[in-house]
Amino acid sequence: MALHSITNQDRSAAGARATAISPVAFVLLFGLFEVATLAAFGWLDGIELPLPRLLLPAAAFLCYVAAGLGATRGPAAPLVLLWGVGILARLVLLPLAPELSDDIYRYLWDGHVLLEGVNPYAHPPGHEALASIRTEWHGEINHPHVSTIYPPLAQVLFGLVNLAGGTILAAKLIWLCFDLGCALLLQGIAARTGRNPARVLVWYLWSPLLIVETAWSAHFDAVGLFFLTAVIRVAAWKRPTALGAVLGLAALVKFAPAAALPPLARRYGLRTLVAFIAVCAILYLPFTGAGVSALTAGLRTYARHWSANEGAFSLVLHLAGDPVRARVAVSLLVLAVAGYATWRRFSVERALLWILGAGLLLSPTVHPWYVLWVLPMAALRGHAPFLLAGGLAFLGYWGLAGYEATGVWPQPGWNRATMWLPVWGLILWRLAPSRTTTPDPEREEPGREEGHEGE
Repeated sequence: MALHSITNQDRSAAGARATAISPVAFVLLFGLFEVATLAAFGWLDGIELPLPRLLLPAAAFLCYVAAGLGATRGPAAPLVLLWGVGILARLVLLPLAPELSDDIYRYLWDGHVLLEGVNPYAHPPGHEALASIRTEWHGEINHPHVSTIYPPLAQVLFGLVNLAGGTILAAKLIWLCFDLGCALLLQGIAARTGRNPARVLVWYLWSPLLIVETAWSAHFDAVGLFFLTAVIRVAAWKRPTALGAVLGLAALVKFAPAAALPPLARRYGLRTLVAFIAVCAILYLPFTGAGVSALTAGLRTYARHWSANEGAFSLVLHLAGDPVRARVAVSLLVLAVAGYATWRRFSVERALLWILGAGLLLSPTVHPWYVLWVLPMAALRGHAPFLLAGGLAFLGYWGLAGYEATGVWPQPGWNRATMWLPVWGLILWRLAPSRTTTPDPEREEPGREEGHEGE
């Protein structure tokens, strides 16, 4: 009888162990499916056709969602395995030449010009003054008549890439260092604030959009994500000067994080503002010889004329009846969100999510990789609307084949509606009164992270 009892207990314990292991296996299985799908997306011929271009990343995104939900609801998977799958996905795409974007050639050109002792803001790539230093890949540079739009820290990084060999692979390896550094910061923030590090790692490290844009397309946005996440981490130290300096570095990779300065300056004081301004001034100083007009020429052209994958901006444009008025209107709306975050004294994490998220939702130009700028905050908070936006962003590549064939990028209305209506629907659902009366465990976590009780 005793032996029979012990045997049943052993069987029950074994069954319990099997039950505990299966959710971890579920997460890893879908992670490996995602890696295989991304490998097919990058390596198989025929992706110039729109349908495979969308179906393969869609399948990868579904695997990503399944893994993320499994990591959220089940026991925590070993972090080393999550890191292994994330790194494997990047290694699979690392050897490939970029096909979805040619931005890398602009990065390489700016760095090449800088190392030649020429101010990259002084002339656009096609200017005759630069004819003597043109490279064999000069013809690959997009919009050669437009001066660079990238801020000074980006220029320094482009110069670093050229010092490291000036190859696409060198650029990818440098960007991946920042990418993995960002994941490490997020893991630490999650552990410090009582959140599930496995869940946060899956939502960030396994993001198909992040993997494709960094390891394949060689976009350098992961550098900005590193500094953006560092802003959240530094906020826990309660050092306003360091916070302002790191925010300045993030804004000098790409300008968007600068919109979060007002709520941060109000919450952490004048030293945050002074440090931000000082960092920007120091890094801009070596380039001021080109003059204010040259420093801002590319940015002004971009702000006036660029448009791609716009969402709510289409409605604003219809109501305003004029592109300039519409762009001013959406800029004011984003500033209004920043003002609200300032008035309500939002935490750093929440302010960044709201302000950068508003910028994406309202911007006239949303290239797929722009969506990455909300990913660290969305991963920390499990924010479904912007995680979904990361999957739907691949729809932004629908017109690539047509553009390569005709020089005109088709943007059918159904495509933009499919990109943005589900995201807006989820946001409105989360903001519904019936939802706001129910405590949301993700809402107040950032307050604890920064040593405050509320947001």
